[in-house]
Amino acid sequence: MSSNKDNRVQPGATPATSSPQADWVGAWYAAPLRMPPANLGGRTLRQIVHLYAGGEQVRVRLSNRYGNAPVTLRSVSVGLVLNGPILQAGSQAVLFAGQATVTLDAGQEAVSDPVTLRVEALTNLAITYYLAQGESITGHLTALQHSYVTGIGDYTAAPAEAALFIYPLMTTAWWLLSGIDVLPTTPLNAVVALGSSVTDGFGSTPEKNRRWPDYLARHLREAGGTRVMSVLNAGVSGNQLTASEIPQLAGTGIPPFLFGEAGSQRLAWDVLGQPGATDLIVHIGSNDLRAGVSGATLIQAFQEVVERTRKSYRRVFGTTILPGGYPPEQETQLHLVNTWMLEQGRQWFDAVFDFATPLRSPENEALLNPLYDSGDGIHPNDEGYRLMAAAVDIDQLSGSSGRA
Repeated sequence: MSSNKDNRVQPGATPATSSPQADWVGAWYAAPLRMPPANLGGRTLRQIVHLYAGGEQVRVRLSNRYGNAPVTLRSVSVGLVLNGPILQAGSQAVLFAGQATVTLDAGQEAVSDPVTLRVEALTNLAITYYLAQGESITGHLTALQHSYVTGIGDYTAAPAEAALFIYPLMTTAWWLLSGIDVLPTTPLNAVVALGSSVTDGFGSTPEKNRRWPDYLARHLREAGGTRVMSVLNAGVSGNQLTASEIPQLAGTGIPPFLFGEAGSQRLAWDVLGQPGATDLIVHIGSNDLRAGVSGATLIQAFQEVVERTRKSYRRVFGTTILPGGYPPEQETQLHLVNTWMLEQGRQWFDAVFDFATPLRSPENEALLNPLYDSGDGIHPNDEGYRLMAAAVDIDQLSGSSGRA
């Protein structure tokens, strides 16, 4: 199909926009991962995301980073969510280099043309497309958000009132979708949260947006004025900072690729490529410790993160690692890392936020307090995530008084 060939996205290509790149800011992000095939080819998907910034225009980011063949999307659109898969009136078509069809070759990503659609922070946006060719094996597993899938066929032109009937299937992952940017009416900066399953929100209530970055976004919005920032979640469940291999998975049948490439590698696309981002909060390392990584190795890895991000980010923040789920011999390493973070971390980071102390058991600092435990001894519940966000001193963040 000639239109597909003409609209292939070349590596490093950026479609022309109506405003300078510096004006755009990320409003939502999900770190792309390799996914198991889900037989989504030939179906229509309506994916729901929660925005952390508003604006007059939006851009859609797609990713086939881990694909082994091209994928073609047709009739992409964005619309404001009314309820479930039902949208409000006024959905808008999304074009890529002026075309309604876009093909991403294996490993490629794309940014759409600007779409005129007014969106508000802390509201849900739906991205609908027909997967005309190929299989989506790039996505984000732990969405904690229901999205919707049709049977075989292109249902993108179906009337809005038919949505409940044409989307009989649900998914709790995001597919081929990695980000939403907005063009705000006033300058707005973003803070990125780099982490593993705790940042991904594992253990929080689905559909309620109660991850700690979600609570932080609401806290910043409530503070108002120049403290308002967008919050971008670059968490990947099971992720390690120092390695992509997870020895504990050997023989379990669980594909190791589900937990992503090492955080140190993900910096290149999950952190350094975020539009409008000025601040970074680093909360990762628990899975490294559970895998037997030494505290000294993890500390060195944190220092390298700061060195690599300092040129791109105005402020970089460290955090203490949460208690819970460590082999006895690694509890000493956890204590070593957290002590270093609290006592010496300021030599590297602009500030350190203590996530561990509010959530640890009063009887044993290596365990989660049962009041804030989601049930597995590792991941917080909603209240635990709220306390983590409350531990972020928002006065330390850059805010949005203007662009650098």
